[in-house]
Amino acid sequence: MKISNFISPDDLFIRLKANSKKQVLQEMVKLAASRASHIDQREVFDLLIDRERLGCTGIGKGIAIPHTRCSLASNEVNPIAILATLDKAIDFEASDDEPVDIVFMLLAPDTGGGEHLTVLALASRLLSTEGIADNLRKAATVDEAWSAILNAGDAVAAA
Repeated sequence: MKISNFISPDDLFIRLKANSKKQVLQEMVKLAASRASHIDQREVFDLLIDRERLGCTGIGKGIAIPHTRCSLASNEVNPIAILATLDKAIDFEASDDEPVDIVFMLLAPDTGGGEHLTVLALASRLLSTEGIADNLRKAATVDEAWSAILNAGDAVAAA
């Protein structure tokens, strides 16, 4: 399985401006809603905050993978993924106490099976691949970020 099955260049955002974890989540939910208008932004934001209270999704090395299951349109069977690099690193209460500047958000349909767990594992492997985080941080355009994802994704899929 490839990450490109779940995310496209339209789901990438470079140098998102935010000053806090809550603001990052709010902005990313807005971005998801711009891609899928049926999303209840308030509900999804609240669910993401609840998930963060269970345990921070900052996985270390400047990366966070916030995720939740939520109500999506009845025809929405795939998770919705958004990847953003941040304008500046922010405190995300990550496991290594390092500020976060790369965020991969996943919204999974609450009626689905465990496919979102596969996507989470794939995203984690992808973002942990040698050099991918640095390449995403250096990316000045969506095209550069997408190229970095595809190159790292091929390595992850082959592993």
